[in-house]
Amino acid sequence: MSIVVTVILAIVGILGVLASIGWLGLRTPPKGFPPLPHKTRDLGTVELPPSLPKAVYRHFAATLGSQVPKIESAVVWGRARFRLPSTRFGLWMPVRFKAYYIAGQDFCRHMEITWFRLPILRGYDSYLKGEGVLKLEGVLNVSETGEKTNQSQNLALWAEAVLMPSVLITDSRIRWEEVDDVTARLAVPFGEQEESLLVRFDPHTGLMTQMSAERYRDQEEEKTPWRIECLDWETFHSLKIPRLAVMWEDESGPWSFWTVDGVEYNVDVSEKIPGATLPSR
Repeated sequence: MSIVVTVILAIVGILGVLASIGWLGLRTPPKGFPPLPHKTRDLGTVELPPSLPKAVYRHFAATLGSQVPKIESAVVWGRARFRLPSTRFGLWMPVRFKAYYIAGQDFCRHMEITWFRLPILRGYDSYLKGEGVLKLEGVLNVSETGEKTNQSQNLALWAEAVLMPSVLITDSRIRWEEVDDVTARLAVPFGEQEESLLVRFDPHTGLMTQMSAERYRDQEEEKTPWRIECLDWETFHSLKIPRLAVMWEDESGPWSFWTVDGVEYNVDVSEKIPGATLPSR
């Protein structure tokens, strides 16, 4: 064997080892954020309205019960998987996240894409005082703002309300409209306007299966059909909340999966959301 062939094989072998190490690093789940030191506060309950559409009432009776706990704020943390880019052949990356919410109004989320549990890319998205932001920092740098981002992030805020589900009952600005026995339309505020999400429910369990809407993707000119899917349900503080998958409907499958590790309700989020006040009884 010639020296040239030997060198080429050695290089190929080294590249193969490096690729394997790189792949293994992205297959290593991130360490979750530690539990929040502040604990959920009880702000009382309201009765589940019997006037809700049948499918909506059945879902919330199963996930909240007849007495709906009031939720004004939340901190949610967990782990996720992102496919970057969000195409069929994109690379799946492990993520950990921590999100802060004023229910139905504002949110901000910090994310870390990790390699062997070490952060290699940090992300941030928010919807604060009607302004949406999306940022990536690290090996990639991306920053998006503007009217399209505002619309996109407002829909994210309301879709993620399934993680603090009481707001979908107690917020006087929303409106549920029956479509059929397993489908309802949820109208939500967007500044002086309204947006809507189509919500589907399982005919057997009654639980929500998905929310969908027309949402701007990146800075594209036209909106794209988008949806979140509720995959599994776990109980936190006597409330059932789901693991989520997120997808654009013109792609072959979800581009991200989100699993909640922990959540605390009615806690002080003013450190991350300017102007937020401590919920009171």
